[in-house]
Order: sequence, then C-alpha cells, then structure tokens
Amino acid sequence: MRISNQRDGNLIRPKFLSNHTHYSPTDPDAKISVKPGKARQLNYSGQIAVDDAQRIVAPLVITGACASTAGSKDSENLAEILDQTIENLASVGISIDQIAADAGYSSGKALQYCEDQGIDAYIPNFGQYKPEREGFIYNPGVDQYECIQVGGQKAHLPFKGIKTDSKGYEVKHYRSSESSCKDCPLRESCCGKVTKFKKIVESIHKPLYDRMHKKLNQNRVYSNKIVKIRSATVEPVLGTLINFLNMKKINSRGMAQANKHVLMAALTYNLKKFLKFERKNPSIIVMEMAKPVGMLENLQNWYYQPYRLQF
Repeated sequence: MRISNQRDGNLIRPKFLSNHTHYSPTDPDAKISVKPGKARQLNYSGQIAVDDAQRIVAPLVITGACASTAGSKDSENLAEILDQTIENLASVGISIDQIAADAGYSSGKALQYCEDQGIDAYIPNFGQYKPEREGFIYNPGVDQYECIQVGGQKAHLPFKGIKTDSKGYEVKHYRSSESSCKDCPLRESCCGKVTKFKKIVESIHKPLYDRMHKKLNQNRVYSNKIVKIRSATVEPVLGTLINFLNMKKINSRGMAQANKHVLMAALTYNLKKFLKFERKNPSIIVMEMAKPVGMLENLQNWYYQPYRLQF
C-alpha cells in the first residue's frame, strides 16, 4: 500500500520505493530492504551466531538465531542475538570470550554492550569513521579541537553541544568563532567560500570507535586472521541456510512466524551437523538360536509337497 503525503494540496511522489512510502497492510512486520544490486521488496532479516569450531548455529544447543525487520540495522540486533547466545551457552557451562562480526554490526551501542559484557569484540568500524581530522588535533583536557595547519590562525574549536543529525544519531558539535577564521588564508579550502567558521561533527561514541580502531591496527596479522575466520565460518552457513534450508522465502506472516522459520532452519542445520559429528560404527553380533527338535524336518516335508491347483 502506498503512503500518500500532501503538501499545499499537491501529491508528493517519492522517487524511490522505501518504508517511508509503502507498507504491507497484511504483514506490517515485513519491511522494504534496501541493498545495492538487490530488488526493493518486503523482507525479513535473519541473524545467526556461529561457533567457529563446528559451525553449529542451532539455538538452545550452542549459539543463537533470530529474525528481525529488514528495515533495521544489523547493529541494532547484536545485543539480542548475543543475549540468546550467552543464555544458551551458560546452560552447558560455556562462556563467550571473543566474537567477530562485519562492519554492519558496528555502532556505539553494540560496542558498549560488548564492553559491558566483557566480550573481546573484533568489529570493523563503519565507513564514515575518521580516526583523525586532517590539520586538527583533539585536546581531551578541555574537550576541543585545535588547528595545527601550517599557515593557519591556530583556531580553537570548543565543544558546543550535542544534537541529533538527519539520521537520528546523537553527535557532538565543535565550532570555531568567526573572528578566528574569517581572515585565515586557508579559510576557503578549510571552511568553504561562504562559511567563516570551522565546524567538526563527531559521534558521541567516538571513544569506543577509537579503541576498536586501535585494537584492529595494533596487530594487523591477528586482525586479518580473525576476519578470514569469520568469512570462512559464517558465509558457508548462510549460503546453506538460504539455498538448501528454505531461508530464501517465508510463507507465513508476522515476526513470530519469521523467527520460528529462522530457528527451524538453524535447528535443521545443526541436526545434520550432529549426525555427521556423532556417527558411531555399528557393531554386529551374531547369535545362534536353539531350534526345537523336528521343526526342520517338518518344514522340509511341507516344502517338497507337490503344488495342487484347486478349481
């Protein structure tokens, strides 16, 4: 169903199909997913946690699996899937020491959750993350950025407050005064032709991203090894679930049914793994049974009787 918006009596027709323009009246939980190279259609998103030793994904046994709306980010579901995994592992006396995920699970809340749980996480930062600002250094003592560009006016950019950006994220604003930058010879290349002050916007979770960036670059060999293990572990499982265990399409409605669909697919995958993992060689035992005297003789007499047709 199309959502129509009117402005001054004129119908607004959005350029692209999205959750802001359409929804399903029969299945409101299904959301339109947007991914490069993929058709925009109503989908659910499946989340799984995989053990890197045996590639076991079934819930209530080793790790976890759940469904979520396609419109949500993967990072919003990290806490849910890890809570399920921690609970499942605790039932068999196992705790989580380390996890690896792709950049889609990178967010301030996800990284903070891992630190609160004492989990050593390896999650690459999202693409817009900048570890440093060219020509500026951050002074944590007074919470401000300072210009260090050659030929600049050495302006200071103090903290001005926390605001919400267009995507709904809380960001910190740092801004210089016009008197510090208006006569700077680098103003046009640094601030722009019209703007007379410098502004820097940072996420409120930048310290978490900085610690993750430092950990990933501190030992590049180990970090690259973790990334390869994650790809070799998770991607084959996803391919099997989608192509062979019917996770490509769901024939039910509602989040509860979608979650059940993911759980059953994960359970099926695990059962197949267990059948191969716990296979036992059968042992054949032959025993001789005692036969009553005369039984074999009577059987032979019956077998050699001529066959008679009856009409």
